[in-house]
Amino acid sequence: MRNWLLLWLVLILAHTNPFSIDTVLVSGQCFGDQKLLLLELKNSLNFSASFSTKLIKWNQSNDSWDGVTCKGGQVTGLDLTNESIAGGLNDSSSLFRLNYLQRLNLAFNNFPSSEIPSGFGNLTNLVYLNLSNAGFTGQVPIGISRLTRLVTLDISLLYFPGLNSLKLENPNLKMLVGNLTELREFYLDGVNVSVTGHELCNALSSSLPKLQVLSMMNCYLSGPIESCSSLVNLRFLSVIKLGNNNLSTTVPEFFGHFNNLTNLDLSNSGLQGEFPQKFIQLQTLQTLDLSFNELLQGSLPEFAKNASLQTLVLNSIGNLRYLSRIELVNCSFDGNIPSSFANLSQLTYVDFSLNNFTGSIPSLSKSKNLTQITLSHNYLTGQIDLIQWEYLSSLLILNLRFNLLKGNIPSSLFILPSIQKLQLSYNQFSGQVKEFSDATSHKLDTLDLSYNNIGGELPMSIWEFRRLKYLSLSFNNFSGSFHINLVQQLRNLSYLDLSYNRFSINTTKASSVPDLSTLYLASCQLRTIPEFLAGQHRLVFLDLSDNQIEGKIPKWIWEFQHLTYLNLSFNLLDHIETPSSNLTSLLVLDLHKNRLRGQTLPLPPFATHMDFSSNNFTLVIPPAIGTTLSDAVFFSLSRNYIQGFIPKSICKADYLEVLDLSHNNLRGNIPDCLVMDIINFPETCGLKTLDLSRNLLGGKFPTSLANCTTLEVLDVETNQIEDVFPCELKSIASLRVLVLGSNKFHGGVGCPETNGNWTMLQIVDISSNNFSGTLRAEWLTSLEAMKANIDFNDIEYPFLPFSGLYYQDTVSITFKGLQVELVKILTPFTLIDFSCNNFEGPIPDTLGALEALYFLNLSNNAFSGPIPPSLGHLHQLESLDLSRNDLNGTIPT
Repeated sequence: MRNWLLLWLVLILAHTNPFSIDTVLVSGQCFGDQKLLLLELKNSLNFSASFSTKLIKWNQSNDSWDGVTCKGGQVTGLDLTNESIAGGLNDSSSLFRLNYLQRLNLAFNNFPSSEIPSGFGNLTNLVYLNLSNAGFTGQVPIGISRLTRLVTLDISLLYFPGLNSLKLENPNLKMLVGNLTELREFYLDGVNVSVTGHELCNALSSSLPKLQVLSMMNCYLSGPIESCSSLVNLRFLSVIKLGNNNLSTTVPEFFGHFNNLTNLDLSNSGLQGEFPQKFIQLQTLQTLDLSFNELLQGSLPEFAKNASLQTLVLNSIGNLRYLSRIELVNCSFDGNIPSSFANLSQLTYVDFSLNNFTGSIPSLSKSKNLTQITLSHNYLTGQIDLIQWEYLSSLLILNLRFNLLKGNIPSSLFILPSIQKLQLSYNQFSGQVKEFSDATSHKLDTLDLSYNNIGGELPMSIWEFRRLKYLSLSFNNFSGSFHINLVQQLRNLSYLDLSYNRFSINTTKASSVPDLSTLYLASCQLRTIPEFLAGQHRLVFLDLSDNQIEGKIPKWIWEFQHLTYLNLSFNLLDHIETPSSNLTSLLVLDLHKNRLRGQTLPLPPFATHMDFSSNNFTLVIPPAIGTTLSDAVFFSLSRNYIQGFIPKSICKADYLEVLDLSHNNLRGNIPDCLVMDIINFPETCGLKTLDLSRNLLGGKFPTSLANCTTLEVLDVETNQIEDVFPCELKSIASLRVLVLGSNKFHGGVGCPETNGNWTMLQIVDISSNNFSGTLRAEWLTSLEAMKANIDFNDIEYPFLPFSGLYYQDTVSITFKGLQVELVKILTPFTLIDFSCNNFEGPIPDTLGALEALYFLNLSNNAFSGPIPPSLGHLHQLESLDLSRNDLNGTIPT
C-alpha cells in the first residue's frame, strides 16, 4: 500500500510540474539559523501527523531535512506537497524569512479557505512557486507581482462546482504579470480571472515575452480571441490550454503561427464555424483537444508528413505515424473518416462519438495495438464484414451503436481474444449470426445487438460466454425456440433483454437462472409467468408484456424487495393477488390491456406509475391513494370501468407530473382540495398533464390549478362540470393543450389582460358548452404558437428516464361528427374548436394571423356578418367548419 501511495505522490508532482520531482530529494546541510526557521515553521503549521511524511521528521538533530534543499548552508528549496497542512500560515510566518528560497511547493494541502498571505512577496529570489490546490481562496495578492525572477508560477485549482476559488480582480491579470518578464510557465486553471479574450491577449503579449506554457482552463474567460494576433509575439509558446471557458469564437488562424506549439486544448470553449486546417498541420503539434464544441464544423485535414501529433482529441491522418490516441467527441464534424486512417500503426484509442461522420469505416488492421474503438452516434454506412478484425488482438471495446451500418456481423468479432464489450445496437445489420467456436474461453462481458434486423436462429454459442454480464438481443428477427435453462450457464449475467423477436422461449420446468437485476422478455410468446422468477432476489426491472400470459398474477411477484419496474401489459391476465405492503420500491407498474376483472387493487406504497388502462374490471379508487402516492410522479388509471369518487387524499401526491384518470365512470365533484387555493397544490406543484376526460364528474372547475405553473396538458372533456371560463389558467405560460369540451361551462370567454397570455397554446377545445357573447380579438392575438411553425418537441415526458419509458399525451377531437384520437400530440398540430356554443357577433378578423392553424371549427353558433377575407391567410389549414351560423355575404376567394 505504501508503495502505491508513493507512486501516487510522484505522479501528482510530475503532473504539477516536471521540475518538481527533484525537490523531494534532500541535498546539503543547513546552517543553524536556517534550522531554527524551519523548526519554527513546523511548530506554527497545523498538519496531520498520521499523513505527514516530511514535517513529522523535522527535528533539531537532523543533518538533512525531508523536502528541504540547502545550498551553501541556506534553504533554497522547500517542498511540502501533500502534507495535509490545514492552517498556520500568515504574514508573520518564518517561511517568509527564508530569504534565499528559490523553489517553493505547497501544492495539495488544505489551508482552510484562507487567502494567500501577502508575505510571499518577500521571497524575491523565488524562481518556482507552486500553490496549486492548497485550499487558498479569495483575491490573489499583489505581492506576487514583485517576484520578478519567477520562471514558474502555479496557483491552479481542480474544478469542483460550489467550492470557493481564487480570483484576480485587484490586482487583475495585467497588474499581476506586469513585472514577471522571466515567467515561462503560468498555471491559472480554476482561478476566476473574468477577462475578455482581448484583455487576456494584451496582458500576456505585453509582459511575458519568454512564456512557454499557458494553462488557463476554467478561468471564466469570455468573448472572442480570433483577433488577438498580438499573441504571436509569444514565439516560445509550446502549451496553450484555454478549455472550459466561454470564448464563443471561431478557431483563431493565428494559432497556426506558433512554430513551437506542442499542446493545444480548446475543449468545451464555445468554438464555432469552420475548423481551420492550417494550424493542425504544425509538425511540432503533439496533443490537440477540441472536444465538446458542438458548433464546430469541418472535416479531417491532410497532415504534414512526419508530423509529431500523438494525441488528437478532436484528422491525411495517415502521416501521423506517432499518433496513439485520438478523440473527437460531441462536435459537429462531418464527412468521411479518411482512408489513410488505416496507416496509423501506433494507434491505441479512437473515439469519434456524437458527430456527423458519414461513409464507411476504414480498415484498422495495421493498428494492432488498438484497445478501444468508439464511433457511436454518427451516420456511418456500409458493411463491416470485410474489415480484418482478426488482426486487432488487443481490442477490448468496440462501440458502433447508433449508425446506419448494414450487412452481416462477422463471427470473428465475437472471438477476438481480448474483446470485453461489443456494442452494435441501433444499426441496420441483417443476415444471420453464425455459430463460433471456443466462446467459453473468451472475456466478453457485454454484448448488445439490439435494434437491428438480424434474422435466423439464435446461435447457441452465445450461451457459452461464461463472463457475460449484459446481453441485449431485442428488436431483431431472431427465430426458432429454446429453453430458458440455457441462461443458467451465464452465472455472471445481470441484464438480459430478449424482447421483440420471432423466437419462442420455453419456461416450463425451468431450473434456477442467474440472479438478474433486469429481465425483459416482451413479445416472447410466453403463456405463463415463469416460475423461476420466484427465486430472484435482485430484480429491479421486469418486463413480460405483449405475450399470451393467462390466469392470475402470482402473489410472490409482489415480494421482490428491489423491484422498480414491472410491466405485464398486453396479456390475458384475469386475476390479481393483493400486492404485499412490503413492496415499497416499485416505481412503475403497468397492467393495461389485460382481462383483469372484479378486483379492488390497493396500490403499493411509493408507486410512481400505476397504469391499469384498457382493462375490463370494476375498480374503486382506494380512499388512501394519495398517501400511497405521496412521492409519485406518474399515476394513471385510465380506460377502465372505475366507479365512485376521486378520493380527497389524491391532493397529498405533491410530486405528481402526470395524473390520468380518464375514460372511466368517476362521479361526484372534483375534490374540495382541488378547488380551494389554500389546501390544493402548493407552489411547488409539478403537474405537467392532468387528464380527467370521459367521466361523469360535476361541480366547479379547480381554478387553483393556476398554481401548477409547469402544466402543459389539461383535459376535462366530456364531464358535467358547471362553471365559467377558467381565466385563472392564463397565468400558466407553459400550457399547450386545453380541452374543456362537452361540459356545462357558460358565460363569456373574455379575460382581463392582466391574466397573462397563452403563448404556447396549440390546441384549444371548448366545444359543446354554453359559452356565449362575442370572441375578443385580443385573446386570439396572444396565441403565438399558432402563428408560426415553432420548433417544439412532441409532448412526452421521460418520467423514469433510466427505464426508457415515456408517457405520451393523447387527445380526442371531433371531425364532422367522427371522433378521432390523436395518440401522439405532434408539435405542428394546432386546433381551435369553439363549435356548439352560443357565440354571436362577427368572426374576429385576427384569426387570419394564426397562419400555423390546421383545424378551425366555429360551427353551430350564432356568428353573423361576412366571412373575414383574412381566413385566406391560413395556408396550413386542412379543416374549416363554419356551418350552422348566421353568416352572410359572399365566400371570399
